[in-house]
Amino acid sequence: MNIPVKFLRPAPHLWILIAVVFALGAGSASSGAADSGLYGYGDECEPALAFYRQGWVEILEHGRWTEAERLYREAVAVAPDCVIAKSVLARITTDAVERKALIADIQSNIDSVDVPGRLILDPYLKTLMLISARDERRELGDDFRSDLMKMAINNYWTFLDQYPDEWAVRIEYLEWVHARQGAEEALVSIRRMTQNTARDNFRLSYFPAYFYAELGDYEKALELAREFVRQLGPGNWPQEHYIAAFIAYQRGDFSAADESIKQTLLLDPRHLIAKRLSKKIDAALNDAS
Repeated sequence: MNIPVKFLRPAPHLWILIAVVFALGAGSASSGAADSGLYGYGDECEPALAFYRQGWVEILEHGRWTEAERLYREAVAVAPDCVIAKSVLARITTDAVERKALIADIQSNIDSVDVPGRLILDPYLKTLMLISARDERRELGDDFRSDLMKMAINNYWTFLDQYPDEWAVRIEYLEWVHARQGAEEALVSIRRMTQNTARDNFRLSYFPAYFYAELGDYEKALELAREFVRQLGPGNWPQEHYIAAFIAYQRGDFSAADESIKQTLLLDPRHLIAKRLSKKIDAALNDAS
């Protein structure tokens, strides 16, 4: 069944109401790091914080990796001692030489990061080592990836216990749970996160829809995808096409998936996750022909 993106989007007159709802929700989430459960990232990162946070919005919600890279470069330019910003730039740059230099810089300055920051930086750095090994076609130990998964899940959960409004870390936590234990356990983690919270702005991007699609519950996946698109607001965002492509791919509608993934990459050729899905769709179309 074809799943055009327009099917996921609400009627235009609803955008005003949605914008008001999200404006009200955003106010309670930005009233101060201590009150809202946000991590401060240290004085050295303060000039870069707006760029840093918006970069995660671009990656996880809008799906604009090119814009995210620009923002992280801005972050590093205005706050050259912000080690955590450098770690994210190192993850998304396509320049292996630059990544290697950034890793060396991070390793040299890692002790400047406080204990909460290390909870997220240590898995970031270990992930960078994995990416760097791939760049250099170098094998790591058999236990490296499993150790990374355990570290990321444990560290992020501990971090989120202190800073529950750090939604990008929450999503990274869910990604690692999914990688290690699958979609069903990721949904269990979402329920565990939300059952004791009264927060209105519990942002999870497209991931709940993704998990349900992977489990074969396409009706629920489409419902959650529509909800995600409503949250995005007006615009033509790569991420809405990406989740449409993924749901179509999971359903076996490879032509619809191909149409949506091409639109994703037309809007942002740097969308790393979409590139991976595009290869799977191409393989499925070739097998079907």
